[in-house]
Amino acid sequence: MISKFKINYVKFILFMLFILFYGISTFSYANSAIDVRIWHSNEYKRITIELDNNISVKKFFLKDPNRLVVDIHNLKINKIIQKISSLIKCDDPYIIKIKIAQYEHNIVRVVFYLKKDIEPQIFILKPVSNYNYRLILDLYTKSKQDSLMSLIDITKKNNIIKDPIDDIINSIEFRSHRKKFNIVIDPGHGGEDPGAIGKVGLYEKDIVLSIAKKLKILINNTPNMNAYLTREGDYFVPLNVRIKKARIMKADLLISIHTNSWFKSNARGTSVFVLSNVGASSTQAKWIANKENSSDLIGGINLTTQDQNIAKILLDLSTTLQINNSIKLGNFLLNEFKKFNVLYKKNVEHANFAILKIPDIPSVLIETAFISNPLEEQLLKSNDYQNNIAKAILICIKKYFDIKN
Repeated sequence: MISKFKINYVKFILFMLFILFYGISTFSYANSAIDVRIWHSNEYKRITIELDNNISVKKFFLKDPNRLVVDIHNLKINKIIQKISSLIKCDDPYIIKIKIAQYEHNIVRVVFYLKKDIEPQIFILKPVSNYNYRLILDLYTKSKQDSLMSLIDITKKNNIIKDPIDDIINSIEFRSHRKKFNIVIDPGHGGEDPGAIGKVGLYEKDIVLSIAKKLKILINNTPNMNAYLTREGDYFVPLNVRIKKARIMKADLLISIHTNSWFKSNARGTSVFVLSNVGASSTQAKWIANKENSSDLIGGINLTTQDQNIAKILLDLSTTLQINNSIKLGNFLLNEFKKFNVLYKKNVEHANFAILKIPDIPSVLIETAFISNPLEEQLLKSNDYQNNIAKAILICIKKYFDIKN
């Protein structure tokens, strides 16, 4: 007869074998969410799930009620990912509610109950900067609210933009017969991409948006001028979309606003950059350009959807006239900025900033001050300094177009 001890011993061994084999298959996929963030804009809603390791994802739609289902493979549910539900407000324009469950032992199912039909873009970003792996869920409505993006959609639908060179020529001809000037203001970074961060935690994306809004008000209060922002709030806009907005609005000028940063905290002053088609004017100019151009990687861009035709325009076309006109505006800006802050460089600098690569629109990138310098960080935070920057830019725009007071 088998003793009770032997029976219990066999049960114990079987239990341990179950844990060993089944547990490994279960928990070897136990990646976890380490943070969740939601970004709102008029153009789209972005949901970011930051993860400790890579995952895979599948999506599909269900009807009655209208739902988007996202299955995240190789993931275990935890309190962090469950927090997404509580981040959705009752007045959310896209989502009624979100339900999250462990669908299978290594699949987390996220169900979005939708208020309207959407066109989702879902992709995974590899680690970059201070971020780990990120699952990005961009929810676009089928009728975008943003007026500039609507114009872009119309031109695509009607095949208005066919040949890049023809479009540039038509754009120049249109502006030459117009009596009002369109100024596109580009507040750098936004959303997932904070830009440079100061010693006391000031974010570049917040400061430049504040300055841009002040400048927009000043320009719109000036006769014969209209101002448009590439982003109105704290959300990410890819560099190519910023440029498309400027092109579609037939911008006469594009002004990109940033704050500078450097390894040494005593670096200070204001700088102005224009496009270079031969290389950067200094090693630091090249470093700054690389930093600003990395915005798409940090902010999170879906590379599979990028328009190769537009990319070719951005990379291959730049004109001497555009650069010369940009330098003209840049010199005006430096002369105004030195009245209330030191200049980091006395001359306009040149670098290959992606945002400036628009062949028919004079464009400048302004580094308003060094956020990495504690004294200038406080300066950037002050309303007085932000107003001084905005007023100086307006003065220079009027000088550029030879508009008298």
